Amino acid sequence: MGVLELERGVAATVRPLRVALAGCGVVGGGVLKRLTGDARFEVVGVLVKDAGKVRDPAPEVRLLVTDPAALLAREPDVLVDALSDPSTGLALTRAALSRGVHVASGNKQAVVEDLFPLARQAHRGGVRLGIAACVGGGAPMIETVRAARAHAPIVAIEAVLNGTVNFLLNRLAQGADFDEAVAEAQALGLAEVDPSADLSGRDAAAKLAILAAEAFGPQGPKPGVVQPLTAGFCGTGTVRQLARAAPDAASVRLAEVEHDPLFADLPGALNALRVTCADGRAFTCTGQGAGREPTTDSVMGDLLSLLPLREKGAGAA
Repeated sequence: MGVLELERGVAATVRPLRVALAGCGVVGGGVLKRLTGDARFEVVGVLVKDAGKVRDPAPEVRLLVTDPAALLAREPDVLVDALSDPSTGLALTRAALSRGVHVASGNKQAVVEDLFPLARQAHRGGVRLGIAACVGGGAPMIETVRAARAHAPIVAIEAVLNGTVNFLLNRLAQGADFDEAVAEAQALGLAEVDPSADLSGRDAAAKLAILAAEAFGPQGPKPGVVQPLTAGFCGTGTVRQLARAAPDAASVRLAEVEHDPLFADLPGALNALRVTCADGRAFTCTGQGAGREPTTDSVMGDLLSLLPLREKGAGAA
């Protein structure tokens, strides 16, 4: 969409979408970099824990706030939750929705427990809750599940959902030391300074719970078994952190997949998803599952979908 649209020969004034950014780490920094200099958006505030910390890119000092309430006081049109703290992210998301502010969240741990209440709150307020960045990084996993559900009832989900762990398993299979592989993932921006959410399986479990909710509704199962990846891992063949869900059970386990081409051929930090419907049809997708750029792409997709609302006087979707 251009900066100006013409209707009946008269220029319709549009304004930038006002964005409040919560978090400025791997994902938040990527979003800030994309938004800076883009006339379609105006960053009105950036929530951080430590305003004096060196960041790349560095937010303008005038944008920095350390209080979540101060961020929403900047009167944004949309909140981007790029926090790693689920409790702060959930409280901020609830507060934003209650004020009629759209939310684009990449904070899967924040939304997974309250996905349906949050969705209902957004619907009541006439705003959007975008969660594309919560699952799959650059792979359109939520969209794939929705397409499958529209086709026929879903009977099974199988997926590799954590790009960091997939990278580590690939490096371990190549003979790398565990700590060396983790340090390499951190240096490449594929793992946080504290990679425990990835290694414990919590990250994949939260993503699977979101996909199961999309597939099976509020009664969708949450993973009952979650197997961690530890320094003592000793696998044979091609091993993946495989997330599985059916209508009545879900799990995240380290499993051999060498005879399954969808999951066996996943170099680097790639993710993959297979959704099987009751009529036997399978819907699949693959894509980069970790790192700044793939997840930023998903956040930007949610933001771009809000651009038609920039016209002055336009109501919420």
